[in-house]
This record gives sequence, C-alpha cells and structure tokens, in this order.
Amino acid sequence: MLILGVIVSRVFTLEIEFNEKLAFLFEPARLKIGYGGRGAGKTDGYAIALIVFAMKMRLRILCLREIQNSIEESVKSTIENYIEHYGLEWAFDIKEKSITCTLTGSRFIFSGLRHKINAIKSLAKIDIAWLEEANNTSKTSLDKLMPTIRGKHESSKDGLGGPFKKGPEVWISFNPELEDDEVYNRYVINKDKYAPDFLPNEVTGEMERYAYVVKINWYDNKWFPPDLRREMNLLKANNSTKYLEVWEGHTKQTLDGAIYAEEIRQTLLDGRRCRVPHDPTKPVFTAWDLGHSDKTAIWFIQRVGLEFNIIDYYENRLKKLPHYIEYLQSKPYNYSVIYQPHDADNETLAARSIASLTRKAFPNAKVVVVQRPTKKVVGINAARTIFELCNFDEANTADGWQCLSRYAYKVNEETGNFSKEPDHDTPWSHGADAFQTFALSLKTEADAKKPAKPKVIPLSQQPRAWMS
Repeated sequence: MLILGVIVSRVFTLEIEFNEKLAFLFEPARLKIGYGGRGAGKTDGYAIALIVFAMKMRLRILCLREIQNSIEESVKSTIENYIEHYGLEWAFDIKEKSITCTLTGSRFIFSGLRHKINAIKSLAKIDIAWLEEANNTSKTSLDKLMPTIRGKHESSKDGLGGPFKKGPEVWISFNPELEDDEVYNRYVINKDKYAPDFLPNEVTGEMERYAYVVKINWYDNKWFPPDLRREMNLLKANNSTKYLEVWEGHTKQTLDGAIYAEEIRQTLLDGRRCRVPHDPTKPVFTAWDLGHSDKTAIWFIQRVGLEFNIIDYYENRLKKLPHYIEYLQSKPYNYSVIYQPHDADNETLAARSIASLTRKAFPNAKVVVVQRPTKKVVGINAARTIFELCNFDEANTADGWQCLSRYAYKVNEETGNFSKEPDHDTPWSHGADAFQTFALSLKTEADAKKPAKPKVIPLSQQPRAWMS
C-alpha cells in the first residue's frame, strides 16, 4: 500500500491510500499502460491518480473511450465519486460535461475517440490523455491518437518524489479480450516494438523511461471486495477457462457470442491473415455498407484464381457520398466493380440515387446494387462460405477484421443467453454487413450461372405415346 500525501495548501494535506502496483502512474513516462483481469482496481487507481495530479498543478486531462455516445458512458462518474469520497467537492467545479479543479485550473474533458479525432486535434494542449476500456480500440484510432498527444511541456515538480513529466503522456487501461485486439497486440505482444521501457533522449542521447506496461490482477488489489471473491471462486470451480479470461486477464480466441467465431479461428490457423500486397496488374472491386446517419464501411478486394485477396478496408461516420468517392479516387486502384447494398438505389436529396452518383464518378467501373435477403441468416451464411477463400491483409484491414471478430449475437436481457439475431447497436455491424454485401454478390453471380431447372410436365399433360 502506498500512502500519498497531497499537499493542497500550507495548512491542508490529504492522505490517500493507493495501490502500490499502480505507483508507476506517478513516474514520468510517455506511455503508462495497465492491463489485467476484473477486480484489479485499474479504473479506480487511474481516476485517483488523475485527481491527485489535478490538485498539484494546472493540467488539461482528456479522458477517452473508443466509443462514447453520451457523457454517461465516460469515466466522469468514477472521477466524481472519488472527489466526493475524499470530501473534495469544495476543490472541484463539476459541470455536465467537464470537471475543473478550482485550486489549480486543471480541467477534465471527456470524449469518444473513434471518428472524433479531428475535434481532439483542435483542443488546446493536452497534458494527459487517458484511454479507458481500450481493449476495443481500433488500429486507426491508436495510429491517430499517439501523434495528436504530442509536444514538449516544461518540467514540473509533482511533490511525490521528483519531476512530474517532460511532455504529454498517454495513459491506457484495459481488460484483455481477444489476442488480436489492436491494443493488446501492440502493447503486450509487441511491447518491445511499440512500448519499450527506455529510449534515448533526442538531445542528450541518455536513456530515459518511455513506457510502463504493467499487468495488474485482483490479487494486487488490497481492497478486493469479498462479494467479488465469492463470485470469482464460484467461476473458478465451475469454468476454469472462463475464470482465467475474466479474473486473470487471459485472452480469448474468439469473443463470446461471435457469429464468425469458427471462421475467424480457422482463418488464423491457416495463416490467411497475413501480408497481402496490392497487385497493380489486377483490378480491384469494392463491397459497401451504407450508413446514412452513422457509419459507412468499404472492403477492397482482388480476385486471384479461386481466392480473394482482401487488401484494404475503410470506414467513416457521418460523411456524405463525395467523401467516400474522393477516398476511393485517392487510392492507386483500378476499380472494376463497386458492390453497394440495396439502399444505394434510394434517392438522395438531389433526387439521384447513391448508385447513380457512384456510376457518374466511376464511369469505367460497373456499379451493382446487391439486394439484401429478408432473413439476416442468409447473408451470414453466405459470408461463412467465403471465409476459406479469403486472405486478409493484417495491417490494412485491421479495423475490418475487428468488425468481423466482434460481430456477435444479441444478448437476451432477461435470460442472459444469446439470441439468434445479430447485435446492430455496435460499431462492428457495418463492417460485417459490408462483408455480407461481398458474399451476397458472389452468391448472386453463382446463382445466375446455374443452369435453369428443366420444366416438369405432369403425366396428364404429356402427349400420348404411339403405342398407347
């Protein structure tokens, strides 16, 4: 147990008990990453540490989640609870969407990360960015976040044993889920590449601490609640694999309820998620899902013999058609066919359909509107049949692969069991639906090539034979 003496003024010192396993949060480093199973107290520890820093010096603290549709989905309530717990309401001004420390001027800002990176870039100097529940963060989000939180800040004294920092920091906390999750793959499996302990100073050449990557579990938490211990022991006795995943921070091969669980597993076993380069001598076709009020997703595919090389993936949110046309035109691809879903034939505000506008933008490509079956299971089954024919580029399709991996059935709120319907209230459904557009386009083509069934004439209508 670590005792923090937070000197708020000459006459007031606040003593806080703190988990020693999270003491690295008070050491200067560019990256501070804590991961592990349930009950470790990671979120609580990070929140307390940020409150301490906010009371010590003037900071701008950006609290992020990959998807945050409302302030209720942020860590704001956790920070508020600890401000109240330590009786610090007098030192903080809590607004609907922000928290400000009146002693130092420190400010907490809360935001989603995916599709809001431009808004984050526009913010003034950020001293600490905390990405919480980072297990489902996309590759694109991480790639954009790191250079956004940059710059040289002046050193400050933290009062806890040395300089606070020499530049902005990125704090990350998460419970591992899938081994293929970008944050786990990047900072745990490939730690030496993306989060080395030390790097040389650009000016002096001396080695400086760059990253802390620390696994913390329930047994590191002095305040682990007895009711959770009973729950944990019960799961350990009945399902040891699930226990390791939930409480020990082990990764899963596939997400619970994942629709393409077996297909994902087999693709990985076959080594078909790998480097798949673009072949400039072959045409590229695309498969879309249209998001009129949310997300549009596009797969980029090349046919090689009987197989399909999936070379690229793109998604964005709340963008109009010209944005996606410009994106496609910016790529060095020779487009042959553009497959769009059934609603591409719907009229836009300009009384022209998305399909017709796409045809105008790509006169040398064939634009095909793929009809969606009334039953979702038909599209899912069509997608299942083509997995074994597909090779996925590991880097360029990482966000699309995440969609396929996390596309899951809905959970029945009453029973807790999975239903037979896919969950469309997630960020993953659009990428999965675009993949179904691809699969259904192949099914439609195959059905069209099938020979027509011979017409069966009832015996009563057949002409009499000569011998009758």
